[in-house]
Amino acid sequence: MKRSTHLALGAATGLLVAASSSLPVAAGAIWLGVAGGGFPDWLDLRSDLRRSLRLRHRGASHGLPFVAGMSALLGVALWSLASGAVDAPTWLVPTEATARTWTAAFALGMLSHLLADACTHAGIRPLLPFSRWRVWLLPGFLRGRSDGWINGLAMLASAGAIGSVVVWRVALWSGFA
Repeated sequence: MKRSTHLALGAATGLLVAASSSLPVAAGAIWLGVAGGGFPDWLDLRSDLRRSLRLRHRGASHGLPFVAGMSALLGVALWSLASGAVDAPTWLVPTEATARTWTAAFALGMLSHLLADACTHAGIRPLLPFSRWRVWLLPGFLRGRSDGWINGLAMLASAGAIGSVVVWRVALWSGFA
């Protein structure tokens, strides 16, 4: 998938996680969903770590162990802020519920990246570095190129999810729901 599609899918997952939250919590969830959506490709294509760790595209950064590890790392950091274990300015301290929401948004953003890549011809290897088993979500005749029709469909689904939540929230705020 294209970078913009991964970011849009991440934004959609972040917004869906925080659909009923306050505006600041939802904004943080959208931001972390976008960060999660782009993180696997950033890490192995654009970061300085790709050379030092010898990361390859759709390698270990596109696996479920990596998603779990990075999500746990973020969750521990946010929980440390929320519980007061780390001294931080009050404006930076989330509640425990907000920490859970933001961690879920990041994790689901990363999962959306993996699921989108699993719809392409190349698929993903979700158990790297433990297994080289390859997975595709679609049968062979439906798989597409990263910049083909699958990319357009993913962008449309992202826009639909974001639009649905926005319309629902506006209806709630204006008293129509």
